[in-house]
Amino acid sequence: MHTHHFHLRKLPSAIALASLLGTSAAAAQNDSTSSAVRLDTVEVTAESAGQFGYSDIEETPSVGKMDVPISEQPFSMSVIDEAFIEDSGAKSIQDALLYTPGVYAGNYGFDTRVDSAKVRGLEAGRYLDGLRQVYGSYNTVRSNVYALESVEVLRGPSSMLYGQADLGGIINGVSKLPQEESSGEVWAQYGSHDRKQLAFDVTGAVDEDATFLYRLVGLARDSDTQVDHVEDDGYLLAPSFTWRPSDDTSITLLINRQENKGQVSAQFLPQVGTLEPGSQGFIGSERFVGEPGWDRYDREKTETTLFFDQQLNDNWALAATARYTDSSTETREHWIDIPSVPDADGEVTRTIFMSDSETKIFNLDARLEGAFELGETRHQLIAGIDRQDARWSQDNYSSVSGGGGRFDVYDPEYGNLQLDSLAPSDRPDNEIEQVGVYLGDHIELGPVVVSAGLRHDWAENRTLALSGSDTVSDQEETTGRLGLMYRFDNGVSPYISYSEAFSMNLGNDGTANPSPLKPTTGDQEEVGVKYVSPDQSLAVSVAYFDITQQNRISDGATPGGVEQVGAVVDGWELQLNKRWEQFETQLAYTNLNATNDSTGVRLPFVAEEQASWWNRLYIGSQWRVGAGVRYVGDNVGSGGAPVVPSSTLYDAMVGYTMGEWDLSLDVKNITDEEYVSWCRYDGGDCGYGERRNITANIRYQF
Repeated sequence: MHTHHFHLRKLPSAIALASLLGTSAAAAQNDSTSSAVRLDTVEVTAESAGQFGYSDIEETPSVGKMDVPISEQPFSMSVIDEAFIEDSGAKSIQDALLYTPGVYAGNYGFDTRVDSAKVRGLEAGRYLDGLRQVYGSYNTVRSNVYALESVEVLRGPSSMLYGQADLGGIINGVSKLPQEESSGEVWAQYGSHDRKQLAFDVTGAVDEDATFLYRLVGLARDSDTQVDHVEDDGYLLAPSFTWRPSDDTSITLLINRQENKGQVSAQFLPQVGTLEPGSQGFIGSERFVGEPGWDRYDREKTETTLFFDQQLNDNWALAATARYTDSSTETREHWIDIPSVPDADGEVTRTIFMSDSETKIFNLDARLEGAFELGETRHQLIAGIDRQDARWSQDNYSSVSGGGGRFDVYDPEYGNLQLDSLAPSDRPDNEIEQVGVYLGDHIELGPVVVSAGLRHDWAENRTLALSGSDTVSDQEETTGRLGLMYRFDNGVSPYISYSEAFSMNLGNDGTANPSPLKPTTGDQEEVGVKYVSPDQSLAVSVAYFDITQQNRISDGATPGGVEQVGAVVDGWELQLNKRWEQFETQLAYTNLNATNDSTGVRLPFVAEEQASWWNRLYIGSQWRVGAGVRYVGDNVGSGGAPVVPSSTLYDAMVGYTMGEWDLSLDVKNITDEEYVSWCRYDGGDCGYGERRNITANIRYQF
């Protein structure tokens, strides 16, 4: 996402108050700095090798909405740049997050639907260029990672910046936009499961004065997957155009058109046969339980985004980002009835499901940002207003347990398609409207940093009844952030911070006298230390956090209604980046406890311990190699059972550059471990993680 600043032309006596309140906003953004320190790039002697170093400590992460480097923010944040995405062979945002501290990426296993990830044990909002992107489920296309220049993670509550938001934090994609310097590449890829992909990315100035800039990103893919009869085909086309009528004004239009066709890779297989052997042993990760030719998950979207930046004077600027999204999906799917245990013949019954979904979203964020001095203090002030308006529908809906007929999970025979059991109907639409105003300030007084912010939201979540009265949740909420950091001359910067969040819930409690669900709220306390060596070759960040959540919707089924419970998550994270000339290593570790605050039972689908280590080495002027290891601790299903065992996975890459040509090979899960990544509850369904995946790449860069 791109940081746009909008600044108040006049702040009379209110400047003092703005600075105080702003302190909490800056703190909020700084909250996302501690874990992803980025080191300055270093040139390798060979031109072909270019630059290396995944991190730049001076980079300003746009997810923080302030012009403040990561190293000076008293909050936890990570930035995964394009170089790491390419080197690690990431095919999705989910892949890009696998080496990020505090993030449990792929918690629902191999998935063609969404980029699943939990941050600090809790859900995290999905954003693109600072605007919320995902509402509801099964109703849009996941962003293609090739259209992004980086992925940012802001860990912990962030409502002060983004309004109603998940307590885990924000996962934000940053779109590729036009650049003044002409460049481009053509990329061909072939890999496992007959994956064939062709992409291009070109940018530059249209005229000699660089008043007009352009960029065109495109991709087409034809691919099978590790699951039989499940394809992952699609295309991306993302043209963008920038007009700079003056040195102080920039207007950019970005259009993103995506279409994916295929099937749902998650097969929701029974626990007996995956986590534990069934009557005929184990069910393979390649098993498809649907009907070839009928099952499908086809989705498309068109996003139109407008970026506006106006420099008012040397200290103040105005900026805004607005986006309209129209997306739709068609889902036809079978899964095994749960709970279910294959009989002696390996047979189970199936659910047959169908749905057509659509989402229309308009989002806007506008802000004024300024840099000024007030006495002995220096300020980065931000004042903003944002709006989100989203409506999603689900029509032609039918889900019939047992309606899909009997199925042999060990030796499948397809062709038992029973459409007569379907009785499709429309479901109520859901709608969110929210307006928020926020004010923040990042204040420096010598080595002391105070970052603070305050926000007020007016939000309405509505379920539009097909008949009768709508269900409406109307809420006002004030949230804030506050952080304090001290920067020692030796590069050590300890900090403390506090942040809040809220998220409204649709629907009612399902009781005889139904009441609207209460908003989920929570707060986080964080203590951390950041260190950057004088030569910026070493960066270390350590953070301890304690999150308390109220009124989260229980993960388990509650007879007679929907239960809202609390949760407590505490733990610590470590990230280390070190560079020795042509070698770079990065280490990440996360250890947390995530429990229901009343029962003490572990929260489901969360690995409480994770560790990762990635390395890259340039050999001579043309070769580069990389290798990584990921340890993912055990997790549990809803209610604390079953326990899904831990896994250790290995990845590698090798690359060779020759002039404008770059050849590379990347491998994920080198040992081809077949492992269960999650189970819903004891006796329920489970899912497999991603098996070995190898891709060969040829890039022509100009």
